[in-house]
Amino acid sequence: MKRLILIAIILIPLLGNAQQEKKKRLEFARTYFELGGNYFSTFDGGGYVDGTITSTEHSATFNPYLNWGGFHFWGHAEFYVTFPLSQFELSSNDVSKHQFNHYVVTGGRYLPWAYQPGKVRPYIGMSWSSLEFQQTMEGQEDTPKLSKDLLITPDLGLLYGHGNITARVGLNYLQQNKWDYWISPNESVTIKTPKLGLMVGLIYSFDQSHDENPKVNDRWNSYPTISKVGFNPATFGDFFVGIGPSSSFSLKKSAYNQSRFPYLDDQLTSGNYFDIAIGYQLNTLGMFAALSYRNPEFMTSGYGTEQTIKKSSISFEINKYLTDYTGFAPFVGINIAYDRLNYEEKTSDANQSLQFMGTEPGLSFGWDIIPGKTDEFLILRTNLRWYPQSSFSVDGMKFRFDQLEYNLIQVVFYPGRFIRSKT
Repeated sequence: MKRLILIAIILIPLLGNAQQEKKKRLEFARTYFELGGNYFSTFDGGGYVDGTITSTEHSATFNPYLNWGGFHFWGHAEFYVTFPLSQFELSSNDVSKHQFNHYVVTGGRYLPWAYQPGKVRPYIGMSWSSLEFQQTMEGQEDTPKLSKDLLITPDLGLLYGHGNITARVGLNYLQQNKWDYWISPNESVTIKTPKLGLMVGLIYSFDQSHDENPKVNDRWNSYPTISKVGFNPATFGDFFVGIGPSSSFSLKKSAYNQSRFPYLDDQLTSGNYFDIAIGYQLNTLGMFAALSYRNPEFMTSGYGTEQTIKKSSISFEINKYLTDYTGFAPFVGINIAYDRLNYEEKTSDANQSLQFMGTEPGLSFGWDIIPGKTDEFLILRTNLRWYPQSSFSVDGMKFRFDQLEYNLIQVVFYPGRFIRSKT
């Protein structure tokens, strides 16, 4: 729901601008990569050093990031994701260290005046973000890493470009900055990380919409602004294969962790994994069906305890395209997944391993980027799958495992369309 609200906030003013300007379909979007960094100020922390609670000031940091995104709606919008790369402390501190990461799962920005090289352009935006925080005190290495997921984070800034290069300066507002951080298995303190991040970056943008054949470009530009995905298709349907990086988020807190291991993260986020799919698109009906395989792994640890959940899942889904708006084609659907969960728990006292298997119903949402509709043999797809009923029991206590699986960018290849393009 948060994601839908974010998209609606960004799209509503853009649709109005687009209708007035009547731009060409193939000028709708430009892909970009951005290398930049966030400056975060100093903040207070504290924990045990040689058996005594010691206060400390954590250093200001510069955190480099990589953005993958694009300018859309003829320069009136950005959509992007953020991968934190590292962290540089700007002053020395022998007592304590910390790690503070800001991920953007999906972000959108609105430019009231369309982006143009050679002109300063302001923007305002919101992102669907995740934060990670870990503190390490002198002599205390085995500390937990905590996360806050699915946060709505506003930002604003300025862009200025020349040719394919654009400079950015902006501010992020990280409102949820309080952490109940356990400085031992039995004691916690409240730590407040910075609310503001000063952002600077350099963007390289390029066009991926145009075909090498001018006649193909003319045909694609002739498509109606709003039309069906299956507008004058060459075939009834096409097979496809796809692969792309993904991550998964737990939507509910684990009562088991809160009771048994309060110092561990109680809302788990997976590492990165690949979503692999094979399917068939019914061009004339504006639908596609697919089998998808995912294997996310979730882990949290601290103070001698380690908890790992390995998930293997195969799902069958059916999705229906809602429309095609100048190459942006959202879809919704249903799916059912067969999951196998391997749960492992290691403590200083004992270890246990459990396995759970079963089916889970889910909902799907996403979009394709298809300036050439069903003529294109290589497209980009974004998938979001929600499994609201997932859970299992450990020692008689429920472990909520409601999952939101986010397939960031899936590269989808249609072999039949590729063969047709060559003949």
